[in-house]
Order: sequence, then structure tokens, then C-alpha cells
Amino acid sequence: MSEWIREQGTVLAVAGYEARVRIERQSTCGSCSARSGCGSGVLSEVLGRKAVEVTIGHPGNLQPGDTVTLGVRDQALVSGALAMYLLPLAGLVAAPALLMWVAPGLSEGYHLLAGALGFTVGLLGVRGWLRRRAPDLAPVLLERHPSAGRHRVAAPGVVSRN
Repeated sequence: MSEWIREQGTVLAVAGYEARVRIERQSTCGSCSARSGCGSGVLSEVLGRKAVEVTIGHPGNLQPGDTVTLGVRDQALVSGALAMYLLPLAGLVAAPALLMWVAPGLSEGYHLLAGALGFTVGLLGVRGWLRRRAPDLAPVLLERHPSAGRHRVAAPGVVSRN
């Protein structure tokens, strides 16, 4: 995997060492051969391209209107996606299984309730995990592209090569 997942955005406002950046959602569905039979492609056509706004820290050199490249570490994003899917699913499966093992004579209704409760506990686990990992998942400024010329800002832990 590459080290960063990159996305370009436009600086909307700057306040001190924080900047509000608008990122247009990108989709690769237009270049995919399976786009007509893919649920993701259909969903992106229905929802359209909506912008996302994020607040980032910066060294003080951004101006409204600058184009910037933001990045999120790919390892953090992959582990976040795994947590988002696996923890609720594990709760959904494990809670009824545990209930069947502890009390085998209960009816299906109790197992359904246990599954719902396990799913909810899994979602709460994701919430706690995301709060602990929030700094790793926050986008960082990788590059600044002012209107006149191009200036790179070295990202944390990345050697700048101009």
C-alpha cells in the first residue's frame, strides 16, 4: 500500500492555524467496466457528488482559495474500515451464540434480542475505538498549491522532495 490516501480540496476559510477545506467526492465509477451492474455505481449516480468540509491544522501559510492536497494514512483508514464492519458483525453473531451456549432452551425471540444487543455493543465499541484513534484518522496537509506557483508542505513523517 502507499503511505497516504490523498485527496485535493480548496481552502474556504483560515482562522489562525486552522483551515476549513472543501473536498469534492471523487468516484472512479466512470472508468469501471462493471459500473452498470454495481450497486456502488448506481448509488453514486443517485446521490451525486457532494462536497465534504473538514478542518485541518496548518503551519500558517494557507490563504482562502488555495488548492491543497490532504492525506490520511492508509493503514489508519483500513483499520478503521475493519473495525467499522467487524465489531458490529462480531457482536451480532457472538451474542446469540453465547446465549445458546449459556441457556440452550430459550426461544428464538431471545436470540434475536441478543443479536440486536450484540450489534449495539459492537457499534458502541466502534465509537470508542474511533474516539481513541481520532488523531490517526484526521486528514493532514500534504501539499499547498497557491494560485501563483506550487509549494509543498512536508507532511508529518514524510520527506519533502521538491
